[in-house]
Amino acid sequence: MKAATDSSTGVRRIERREPSYYREQIDEAAAALEAALARNDLAVFYRVFRRTELPFFGEVYEDDAYGLFRVCFDVLHRLGGVSPAAALAVENHYYVSSAIATFPTAGDEGQDRSRRALLRSIIEGRLLVANTNSKIHGGKLGEIGTCARREPGGFRVTGKAAYTSLATQGDLLVFITQIEGEGPAVFSITPMQDNPGVEIGDYLFPSAMLDSDTRQITFKDMFLPDESLLAGGNDQHTALLFGFEMAWHQLLIPALYLGAAARAMQEARKFLRATTGRDDRPLSEMDGMIIDMGRLAIEYRSACCVVLQAGQALGEVKELPRDAGLLDKAVNLAGAAKYVGTRCAEAVVTATRRIIGARAFAGGHHLERLSQEVMFASLGPEVSAVIERRYGKQVLDEQTCLELPW
Repeated sequence: MKAATDSSTGVRRIERREPSYYREQIDEAAAALEAALARNDLAVFYRVFRRTELPFFGEVYEDDAYGLFRVCFDVLHRLGGVSPAAALAVENHYYVSSAIATFPTAGDEGQDRSRRALLRSIIEGRLLVANTNSKIHGGKLGEIGTCARREPGGFRVTGKAAYTSLATQGDLLVFITQIEGEGPAVFSITPMQDNPGVEIGDYLFPSAMLDSDTRQITFKDMFLPDESLLAGGNDQHTALLFGFEMAWHQLLIPALYLGAAARAMQEARKFLRATTGRDDRPLSEMDGMIIDMGRLAIEYRSACCVVLQAGQALGEVKELPRDAGLLDKAVNLAGAAKYVGTRCAEAVVTATRRIIGARAFAGGHHLERLSQEVMFASLGPEVSAVIERRYGKQVLDEQTCLELPW
């Protein structure tokens, strides 16, 4: 990994690269993922992935959230075409590490120092970041299953969290919980593996999304020192961090599923060009098939444009709390991008499966994997109804839609 040394701090920093520089490494990672899935051993992929620069380029994009988003988008889009489930695990690392890398903390010296120290530890330690919002499958939607209680010198954490992707590969765990009597908070834990305070349970999705490595975890009366607290309480800074991190998550989710859509179109293209009709002409020459594929391509490209526009909006957030209004706009647009991108991905995969027919499920066809995994696209982090309701209220609360900052 090529790096330069900052003469003022003595810290080695990876040099900034053009997005095209990473194409060879993305090819290498995608090939490793294909091989790992064939061998049913994802450790093969993670060994190669850790060896590249791909998980650890956040530091050089600290002042360029949109630039970092474009590179993350390229990686996830390619991996999502191999396995959306495996790409989802990588996405979890990216959205947390990217939020840490680009959250504008220049106005708060203490927070800026803490953020940079955590980012540096991720890069220098070559750590993969897992995370959980501590939600559980309870009788109430959005129920939090964990709690932190303040004690002298730190916090005592107990409870369960249902959704933790990258669970057995993560080195650093970043999680959201409630501090008893104080409000929401973000903590970090390292090491995550072989930690007596963190019990990693069984797969949450034991079939279709197996390769996301999503598991339930239990915090077993774990003590965390004060420095493990990244942000907490009902203050403005914590709320802004939650919004910023959510925007990253909503932006990167459609990247991987649109990658699945692109791969599905490629599979349909191969089928149509290689298969002839009863008149011995390739199916790709039938006007109906040309129109069908053209429609899918337009829908795919349109969805990509919405996602990229939302990434640009996040890149405009340069200083907080000054740019809180811009962050609200970015969060709102990220929700729309996630909604449009994931719905498009599901529709494209379904349409290509219908074009190919039953062959899509024969002989280990790649479209079978995509069909099983793309159905999870719209399920998180925000479900479609939440995003629809937010936009519906905006339209109905304004005097005219023309006044909305679309």
